[in-house]
Amino acid sequence: MEDWDFYVAPVDDQNASIFVDLGLFESAPEADRPCLLRVATPLLAPREDGLSDDAETEALYGLEDLLFAQVARGLQARYVGRMTTQGRREFFYYGASGAGLDRAIATVQQAFPQYPLQHSSRDDRDWQLFFDVLYPSELDLQSIQTRRVVQELLDQGDDLSVPREVTHTAYFPSPHARDQFVQQLAPEGFRITLDDLEEPDAEYRFGARLSRVDRVDLEAIDALVIDLYLRIGTLGGEYDGWETELRN
Repeated sequence: MEDWDFYVAPVDDQNASIFVDLGLFESAPEADRPCLLRVATPLLAPREDGLSDDAETEALYGLEDLLFAQVARGLQARYVGRMTTQGRREFFYYGASGAGLDRAIATVQQAFPQYPLQHSSRDDRDWQLFFDVLYPSELDLQSIQTRRVVQELLDQGDDLSVPREVTHTAYFPSPHARDQFVQQLAPEGFRITLDDLEEPDAEYRFGARLSRVDRVDLEAIDALVIDLYLRIGTLGGEYDGWETELRN
């Protein structure tokens, strides 16, 4: 099942905007698609940070659509994502082989002469590029999830400027780890309740629920969630998300 999303992360010490199908994590690599197909082009008018400008969006989407038609559909390749960085956009597919790629790219190049296309193919049967470059880290995944919750609030007409009670849940492998976390949070205004799972064999069964009035605009809530996520992880626990009530 496809699950596309984007995030920004450093690649080779430069900002990169990455759009990737998260839904492939469970099924990748696909044994019948061991060959990485890579298509790249310089941007016409990149921003100072090397990412794409809104004025170029329509043309780049058109290029992407035609590449999909020629490479994904035409060559039965799997489109896994794209990356924009340092004034350049790269598209990534996995296919059975590189056969037919030259012809497919020539067709796209004829339709988009303003974008000089470079392409290559190589063996990557473990899908190393997908996992090591395109797929987000656990921290980036958490930020993606936070953004999705904020977007869901917006879609329901939420007024994000209104602070409200936000509840976070965490689970730990031992009561001692949980107690350490609770002691850390005690001076920070959280109302803390303990909530153990009923499954005695669960690896993370010692739970804590933290509630406090906070802002939920993306910048504020993402910073708070990342801070909690890192502190929980340092103690060997797992962050299990946040929830709040709608305000409009």
